[in-house]
Amino acid sequence: MKQFFLKFQLLFEAVILLATLTLVYMVIQPFHERWDLTREKVYSLPRATTGVLRDLKDRRIDLLLFYQQDDLSKKGLEVFLKECQRHHPEFHYDFYDPNRRPQLARKFNVTDVKTVIFRSGGHEERLVAPTEEDFTNAFLRLLHPKDLDVCFVTGHGEVPLAEEGTGGYSRFQKTLQGYNAKIHSIVLTRDHVPDVCQVVVVGGPRWDLTAEEFSDLDKAFQKGKGVFLLVDPMDPGAGAAFVEFARRYGVALGQNVIVDKMSRMVGGDFLMPLVSQYLETHPTGKNMKQATFFPLVRTVQPSVDTVEGLEVAPLALTGDGSWAETDLQALEDGNSTFDIKTDIAGPLPVAVAIQQTTDIRPQTTDKTRTQVPSPEERVPPQGRMIIVGDGDFLTNGYLDISGNKEFGLNMIRWLANDDRFMDVRRPELRFKPLLLDVPRRTQLIVILLGVYPLTFFILGGIYLIVRIRTS
Repeated sequence: MKQFFLKFQLLFEAVILLATLTLVYMVIQPFHERWDLTREKVYSLPRATTGVLRDLKDRRIDLLLFYQQDDLSKKGLEVFLKECQRHHPEFHYDFYDPNRRPQLARKFNVTDVKTVIFRSGGHEERLVAPTEEDFTNAFLRLLHPKDLDVCFVTGHGEVPLAEEGTGGYSRFQKTLQGYNAKIHSIVLTRDHVPDVCQVVVVGGPRWDLTAEEFSDLDKAFQKGKGVFLLVDPMDPGAGAAFVEFARRYGVALGQNVIVDKMSRMVGGDFLMPLVSQYLETHPTGKNMKQATFFPLVRTVQPSVDTVEGLEVAPLALTGDGSWAETDLQALEDGNSTFDIKTDIAGPLPVAVAIQQTTDIRPQTTDKTRTQVPSPEERVPPQGRMIIVGDGDFLTNGYLDISGNKEFGLNMIRWLANDDRFMDVRRPELRFKPLLLDVPRRTQLIVILLGVYPLTFFILGGIYLIVRIRTS
């Protein structure tokens, strides 16, 4: 053996030197590599994320992340971004402090910290404080870009679209624009519903629409557009046209206000019920993890008289301790109490989704008959509508409370038939204890404390005997 080493000494020295240089190079050069040895792969990217990044491999992806310099969440986020780089050769990201780079923040219209801008191939997505699931869905939207046109109806005292105060929709407008949505303001009596509109929003009207304007919404629904009605509680006798319009679509719009005393325990108000029950089989509530708050909301529920060709489903319900107060005057005077004869006990739906399943149109205002359209008037069954009993939960003052923004975006996406969404579930590390019965436990102790040590003693003894005899 000694002669063998002497004969190939130069070769061994070269190999050792090469290994040393390789090790030094790996130490001084930036090198990112991770191995996830967990059975559930909890420290690796989910397959959904890696799949989308793999489909985007031919496109350059740039991320601009506006985080404060001392933000502790940057460290964990950067680990995630480096993992994305491993699966995409043209993935680039940069952190910017909006306080130290105010000009850059103004250039990209960044008003919130933790804003992330995704850019790829002329398309842009914008998120605020995104989760890993949000990142994956942003990548998916970059992979399948789609324009979204949302039209807000004006002229009936609706919530102002551009108002920056607490009572406006300006923050919701900017949120939609971050999803590449184009926002339009229309007047139904003048513009009707333009063909470009994919979703028509009537947000918090103060007075009724005319019959011609309701006809425009009906035609938009029949053409497959999304109609989004946010109807606040109104004074007794007001809003009768909205009640009748909802009835034609199989929806009962309550003339009441929901009271929920349990919401005070989570920082809310008696007239701002907490909603944490969602229809999990519907895309709007399937992935909702946070509660929503609706300030001054009325009940909106499927009516007992169903309409042929329409599927009506409640989307969100209040808690068990809530009730629908019908005596609005007593409520205004502060003397509201639950009356088992006139009030309705919770849980109560505050939003419903209506989807057209056949080409049969809803009932007309004539209660005695149902009008069936002629064959040339029939259209493909694809209309969608959502009616919510409150128009304030998406205003600037309430948009960022809990899950209000997420729920509003989910409803807009569903109305626009935007199915670019993936449910990303990161696997969790599971604790699996080793449970053994008495015989197996005895067998394990014998192997560990008897067989293994005895094996090493025998092998060591054989080695010593062989060495003594050959020395």
